[in-house]
Amino acid sequence: MKGTKKTFMLVMAMMLSLFTLQAKLQAQPYMHSAGIRAGYSSGISYKGFRLHRMSAFEVDFLYNKHGLNLGALYEYHLEPFKKSTRTFIYLGGGAFGGQWDEEFSLGVAAVAGIEYTLRDLPLNFSFDWKPMLNIYAVLEPDWLDFGLSIRYRFSR
Repeated sequence: MKGTKKTFMLVMAMMLSLFTLQAKLQAQPYMHSAGIRAGYSSGISYKGFRLHRMSAFEVDFLYNKHGLNLGALYEYHLEPFKKSTRTFIYLGGGAFGGQWDEEFSLGVAAVAGIEYTLRDLPLNFSFDWKPMLNIYAVLEPDWLDFGLSIRYRFSR
């Protein structure tokens, strides 16, 4: 278990260091979006940006091999490509709760991904990695949560 904790702490440290990268910040591409996520964990996903900021909250109701869980993530968006204002890289973290192998559980999750927002259709696509560490009921990590989300944009 010591190796698991060290690996998780290393991943979190790397993600926090990426927050310090300089990026040109502009207004968010939309205010609210909702859709589906397919991958290791699949289900319903909602994302909402704060007004005139590059930070968002994501709420997911997902199912994976451990069971159903509800997660809430804070995400910070960067614009790495100067010519595209529709492609973002995002990093963040949060918490989840639900089932973990038929027991009630609580844990923490990190997220790193890339998102593309279409110009002419109210859709966006994202590909992300959400490593999880269950800390209540059973101390167990799950590192392989990759997924693709497709969301409908409600404004802008």
